[in-house]
Amino acid sequence: MQTTYTGRTQPLLPRLQQNIKKAKHMDFIISFIRDSGIKLLINDLKSALDRGATLRLLTSTYLNVTEPNALYRLKSELNDKIEIKIYDGDSVSFHPKTYMFEYEDSKGEVIIGSSNISKAALVDGIEWNYVFSKDACLEDYKTFKNEFNELYEENSFNATLEWLRNYEKNYRKMIHIPKNSFVNKQKVNTKEEPIKEMEPIKFQIPALYELSKTREEGYNKALVIVATGLGKTYLSAFDTLTFDKVLFIAHRDEILKQSMETFKNVYKDKTMGFFNAQEKETDKEIIFGSIQTLGKKEYLNEDYFGKTYFDYIVIDEFHHAGAKSYENLIEYFEPKFLLGLTATPDRMDNKDIYKLCDYNIAYACDFKVGINNGWLVPFKYYGIYDDLIDYDTIPWRSGKYDIKVLEHKLNADKRAEQILQKYKNYAGKKTIGFCASIAHCNFMASFFTKHKIKSKCIHSESNHRRKLMEDFKADKIDILFVVDIFNEGVDIPNIDTVMFLRPTGSYTIFIQQLGRGLRTSNGKDELVVLDFVGNYKGSNLKPLYLMGAYDHKDPNGKGMLPTDKDFILPEGCTANFDLKLVDYFKEINDKKEPLKEKLMQEYDKIKENLNRVPSIMDMYENANYPVHIYLKTFESWYRGLEEKGDLNDTQLSWKDTIVEQFLEELEKTSMSKSYKIPTLLSLIEETRLEVSVSAEDIGKSFKTFYSDDLHGKDLNNKNHRGWQSWNLRKFKNLAVNKPIHFLSNGKSKKFFNYDADSEIFSLVKALHEYINLYNEELLMEIKDRLQYRNINYFHRKYMED
Repeated sequence: MQTTYTGRTQPLLPRLQQNIKKAKHMDFIISFIRDSGIKLLINDLKSALDRGATLRLLTSTYLNVTEPNALYRLKSELNDKIEIKIYDGDSVSFHPKTYMFEYEDSKGEVIIGSSNISKAALVDGIEWNYVFSKDACLEDYKTFKNEFNELYEENSFNATLEWLRNYEKNYRKMIHIPKNSFVNKQKVNTKEEPIKEMEPIKFQIPALYELSKTREEGYNKALVIVATGLGKTYLSAFDTLTFDKVLFIAHRDEILKQSMETFKNVYKDKTMGFFNAQEKETDKEIIFGSIQTLGKKEYLNEDYFGKTYFDYIVIDEFHHAGAKSYENLIEYFEPKFLLGLTATPDRMDNKDIYKLCDYNIAYACDFKVGINNGWLVPFKYYGIYDDLIDYDTIPWRSGKYDIKVLEHKLNADKRAEQILQKYKNYAGKKTIGFCASIAHCNFMASFFTKHKIKSKCIHSESNHRRKLMEDFKADKIDILFVVDIFNEGVDIPNIDTVMFLRPTGSYTIFIQQLGRGLRTSNGKDELVVLDFVGNYKGSNLKPLYLMGAYDHKDPNGKGMLPTDKDFILPEGCTANFDLKLVDYFKEINDKKEPLKEKLMQEYDKIKENLNRVPSIMDMYENANYPVHIYLKTFESWYRGLEEKGDLNDTQLSWKDTIVEQFLEELEKTSMSKSYKIPTLLSLIEETRLEVSVSAEDIGKSFKTFYSDDLHGKDLNNKNHRGWQSWNLRKFKNLAVNKPIHFLSNGKSKKFFNYDADSEIFSLVKALHEYINLYNEELLMEIKDRLQYRNINYFHRKYMED
């Protein structure tokens, strides 16, 4: 049998496949592993493990060549039957490429040489490998075996799922990527290597694995956060393959039509139809539904679809799911699994969409991870100082610049000339220009057309939008000026330039606009970003935006300078800021506005929007700063309202009394578990606040509270095994031994009593007079605080997990 393999006409792959098919045990020590190689071996490895063979794999992260996707594919396809370890040798180089096989007849073989696990090494490249048998070279065989055992057992660690998640998040593809190599195979079909069947690529491999894991763990809802341009619709199509009836929800017909085409590429034998304003098909296996239509209660009934009709529901652009129409749909249907997809989960209005998926984030991949893995193209960013507009002179109302005044400033020939010059200097062949309004959009298109640039504008009022899109794709238009419509659901991979022509101080909008150009495409190796940055609010945060490091809940809100040593961009990306802009950023960053002033300004803005004094929950849902920052800064919510002069006469009468102290206690009482919430909720009897409640009624409150899927997570541990089938006595005992005990004996005993003989839990008598006098007012205050403590507890605990 052949013993030497030198590549080209003598590739190693056939010999490896042959050996895998007859092996009973395999030890592979491979310096680098790539997904292209794993795909070639995976079916043979799967068959071998299914018949009882075993495999130990030792690899490394040396030079960042081993791809996270390859390890995810191994775990996913081989159902965790394989043992994968990572060499842990500090800075020592790791270059072995050896495959050891043991067979049923006690014979064995070793393949040693230069081939890592990659398509290039196993099929295409010049790689020298030598095969020797255990019988012919027993001592050599033993040497390799012993050395492998030592490295595997003593100098390596397990490639756990937690480690792999972290490796993927921090992975940076260090190898050289040739120009024009960014090709999305789910869109481009080459003659040399035709794609016969669609298969998961890029982030979809780890995401599908994580989704299967989350269902194994008992979750029936999940959120996947994926950067624009990676192909999240394909992910949903692959993940729904084992389900019978599927509903795909989106908020625009264009997205629904694109999504149907994607699903058709994956499915070959399923019937598909639309449920929107024009069509209402109910007899298809996969329905693409408009939320504007199917979110109406008139369609959420048995006449159209039963509650359990769909096995799997996909909600695209899930950041919109805080709207009432989405809530109607989510509350009505009872699928086996619900998947939310979004690139930007943190809404600008702070509505908590995470709760709709029980705070279960199955997988997340932002634009930084996408670029570092080579799944998105790198960007070349130009921060251009826009000193032709003084944004301080434009009125700021309800969190926005006055659009009429802004339009007047933006629609100036001098500014348009500056934009045109930068476009000519830097832009590629296909450009999107993001504008502030329809009038601004029309102005820019007219100005560029006047200067012989093939330009059009597209917005919500545009006629023939589809025709304009087709012309743009066909290179009949050089630049499209757009308003909002291009922020979501647009699939044009070869956009190679984006221009930010409007104030883009919001991270959410910045990322949506940037993502429109990061898609990979034939002949495209980077995205040019022309950002016209003025002295508008939030402009100093641009360096953080580009790093993917912005935290919208950061109470300091301080930016970073592009000259700072910690300013590190994703792999292959560059950023060039005008020096005047850097000086402006420094000036803004050096202005340390007191946190208290920032909080008061935000409070005033929310009060103006609501046209009333905000509650704690109003702040939770609308404020950029977390509520706990307000409570810490002002000592309590009551004291904060007092400082703003927003306490009414009744509330003022509570100052320095036990009522004020009690309300502050509700805001700050410690909670390692959520037990105190159903305990205190039991004091609320419909529309009245009671001064006492029986332990048995608290047990009932516990049973109701924890029957909720999200709340039930707090009992999913070994101490409460089988809690779902507990009787009322067990819930009562848990309440008595935990929250009732601590509330009536610990720091909170100033407010609560418990009589063990009568089994009555009550508020202290000093509070009774106030409750009798101000029952309705105190009920509202207490409910506000309990609602905040509940949602904040589960958000923080399960988002962190």
